[in-house]
Amino acid sequence: MQGSWGASPTTPQRPRHVLVLDISKSMLAPLPDPSDPTKIRRKIEVARAATYRIFEAVQSQGAVFGLVIFNNVAHVAIPLTEIRPEIRPALDNLVALLPPKGRSAIWDALALGADLLRVEGGSTVGNLVLVTDGWDNMSQRFGAPGVDLPPPPPPGAPPGTYPPPRSDILAYLLTQGSRLGLRIIGIGSGVERDKGVDSQRMQAFASIYQQRSQQWRLPCTVSYEEVTTSEELFSRMVQAFVDVPFEDALAVENLHPDELAEAAASAARALRDTEGKRSVVGHLASGPAGAARGGTRTAEGTSSPGMEVDILSPQVGPSAVNLRDRYGPLGEVAEAYMARDWARAQAILYQKGGLIAPVTRFYWQARVYYAQGEKTEAGRYLAQAWSEAETLAPQERGRVVRRLALLQAKVAGDKETESLVTFYDAAETKARSLGGGLDKKLEQMFDKILSLRGTYAGVKGGGAAAHEALVEEIFGLLQDARLANTGREPSVDAFLDFVEIALAEMR
Repeated sequence: MQGSWGASPTTPQRPRHVLVLDISKSMLAPLPDPSDPTKIRRKIEVARAATYRIFEAVQSQGAVFGLVIFNNVAHVAIPLTEIRPEIRPALDNLVALLPPKGRSAIWDALALGADLLRVEGGSTVGNLVLVTDGWDNMSQRFGAPGVDLPPPPPPGAPPGTYPPPRSDILAYLLTQGSRLGLRIIGIGSGVERDKGVDSQRMQAFASIYQQRSQQWRLPCTVSYEEVTTSEELFSRMVQAFVDVPFEDALAVENLHPDELAEAAASAARALRDTEGKRSVVGHLASGPAGAARGGTRTAEGTSSPGMEVDILSPQVGPSAVNLRDRYGPLGEVAEAYMARDWARAQAILYQKGGLIAPVTRFYWQARVYYAQGEKTEAGRYLAQAWSEAETLAPQERGRVVRRLALLQAKVAGDKETESLVTFYDAAETKARSLGGGLDKKLEQMFDKILSLRGTYAGVKGGGAAAHEALVEEIFGLLQDARLANTGREPSVDAFLDFVEIALAEMR
């Protein structure tokens, strides 16, 4: 669907967002404003203001965005499209004229949102944000299993004695290969019937969504939160579209074969670098040797086994909720980062840095400086982060080093190394959640791939046989990993295809 806004980009590598907004009559009700108790702000007015700010956020990300509105029926107000400056006046005017009336067809609206996020093959990829102050009472096509979807009528039931059958909305959202993040923002306390979101049933729906995604081994997430003030509604709506995975992250399992081959050839160029121009590969290839010095340190010198370096990725969809409560000072930094308040993020790092593990603190200082365009300062703090990473225990070091490597590759403009790390990171993260030792096989293969850099350098000195032997060994590990990937996990498949192409480039 393209509409009058222009072509509808569907490239999975770009952030993809759809807002599903309630415009039923109840959205005309007021919400308290903590900054001015005498001021009345209707729910729809706050939602409109938040949507204007969301346009700014997705425009700065280079993301694609769609809007679905619903009352008695659901409509696509804005098909999935790039938010460009020249169409902003028309979009703002459209939102300003949204007329609240009628009741709520929530499930039909979610289905329309999923339609906007469909990619080739039928999977649903992107972030879906539902904002509602009620409960479904008008959907005609879909219902929520275990919540409001009635069982099918018994065989032979007289016509007209049972309502028309409706489809399972979760089966429609969670199709094979989907990577869908669903965030539900409910307006109201959930305790006054017909005066706000029905929290009990909405929580039950979110629970069943999570169970289904785990049962079907889909990397799909869900969160449910309630807002009771105009300030909360505005901030949560805006944050839902700022909270995206690591900048420019590749959705590797959705790459076109031509893009996959291009990325693999690019990574092979990084591995063939024998002159040290790509220092990130050198850091990775050094391995965890010497990493057992003292475990993970905090500023107080105590052990911190739950090291968190990058709490915003590699999650899929909107998942960073209540960061301050969950991560303390580091959560405050992340909240400031998502709000693009660089000065506040740096101030928190300096004021409360002693409460954050050193490698994490230096990483975030580098990340904030990079976001500001100050690459020299970012590089300086990254160097300190690499030094601290050498002190981590082996079980802590792998993911931390990959986060540092991704950021350093971005700072250095090293797309080749960025591709190499991104492919492995996505596969290893998913394999670890699946269990069965597949992540260890991938780790062993990745270490061998990094070793190719050394054997390739020795080819000119007569070491061609050793290089070829290592290539053959990696091919063997590759076949073992394919056999172990019994569920044909897309991220792992993409990494293995990537490795096969890269090996051909290294011969």
